[in-house]
Amino acid sequence: MRKEDLISDLLYLLMAGIVLLVGFLVITPAINNGLLGREMPENVLFIIVSLIVGIVLNVILMEVGHLIGAKIGGYTILSTNILGFNFYKDFSNNSAKGQLKFRFKSFNGLTGETIIEPKQEKSNPMFYVFFPLILFLLEFCVMYLVVMLAPKDADTHFETIQIIKYGLVISTTIAGCMVLYDYFPTKLDTMNDGYRLISLKKKINIEAFNSQLSMEAHEYKGDLNYEIKIFDEITDFTAKVNLEGAMRKFVEGNREEAISIIDKCLENKANVSRSTEKTLLLNKIYIVYLTRGTEAGNELYKALDEETKDAVKRCKTYEGIRVYLLYIGLSEKSKSEIKYSCNKIKKYYDRLTLGEIAKEMKLVSLALEKIIDFDPKLVDKETIKDICNGKEDNEIYKTLISKISDNSEKKEGEQNKKEEAEEQSKEDKKEE
Repeated sequence: MRKEDLISDLLYLLMAGIVLLVGFLVITPAINNGLLGREMPENVLFIIVSLIVGIVLNVILMEVGHLIGAKIGGYTILSTNILGFNFYKDFSNNSAKGQLKFRFKSFNGLTGETIIEPKQEKSNPMFYVFFPLILFLLEFCVMYLVVMLAPKDADTHFETIQIIKYGLVISTTIAGCMVLYDYFPTKLDTMNDGYRLISLKKKINIEAFNSQLSMEAHEYKGDLNYEIKIFDEITDFTAKVNLEGAMRKFVEGNREEAISIIDKCLENKANVSRSTEKTLLLNKIYIVYLTRGTEAGNELYKALDEETKDAVKRCKTYEGIRVYLLYIGLSEKSKSEIKYSCNKIKKYYDRLTLGEIAKEMKLVSLALEKIIDFDPKLVDKETIKDICNGKEDNEIYKTLISKISDNSEKKEGEQNKKEEAEEQSKEDKKEE
């Protein structure tokens, strides 16, 4: 088990312990004293409603904290998504000024996602990262004051002050667990704010973090013609920016240079997290398949640890899908698995911005081109339609359909020539 996973599991246990402790020491006595209802169904209803309200309230406070911190730090808010409720700026009609809109949309993250753009290079992300913690401290102070001022006993069941008092206790407990996980000062199984706070003490990481936010903002607006800086010093943050630069160079045709950039990051893997290292490696394998051939790609793929291979086979990430697509296409020749992989990528499009979709669509199409060159029968129209997000008027769709036709004719011509040669060889033997 990796260090990040072990710490995460221990934190989950600690959070469960905190919840049980509050439950037994605070909520159970209140139930026994009849403060939260006369009957058990009333008690259960109160706890369920308090949990739901507490979760929703604290998720909102978490994202509001990010929004306030982003404004203070000098960032423009492009989109905020809270449990699927997405308020966003639409730049389709005006690339300079977005129009505020609302929609329901899936997201990348545990409870929400905020997309921001730095107004200048010196924009300070520390406020963006730290401000949700301030809102939690305010919530804790309110809860503490209510608990201290509210009467300990009640003459009747379900008095308003008792509902507020114990509802706040449950809500603040939930908030405490969320904050404990999000601000734990190390890298966990997700990128948490505690890890960001420690990392952003270094100037190079602030620069890289702002570069990444700027790239995401361009992609959000559908603009892929932005400049990407390649950093010499390798950290978790600079490695992610460098990877974007490597993939850009790959698409532009500088494939060996792309591998060189990724290799430099992997050579300094002690400076990056396990998840970043895995992302770098999978993108390298993808490029190697398309640049150095199936044998070289297979060699790297088979050297992956079993946990990573399992994640690749289950198509849990975009880079994993691309690697799996090439492996099962070029080595296993499985048309059904190719279809499965491309259907997965289509489902993930809902979480991406327009620019991210265009970028990922291009990368997947290059993998399909390689498979079509190998055997056009492995890819059909529905598979291509999936990676084109269901659109047949897409230029990538038209290109891949044309490539299937051309390769099918080529394969058929080669087969005919082979059969003619075999037939001629038989006739020559008869004459002899």
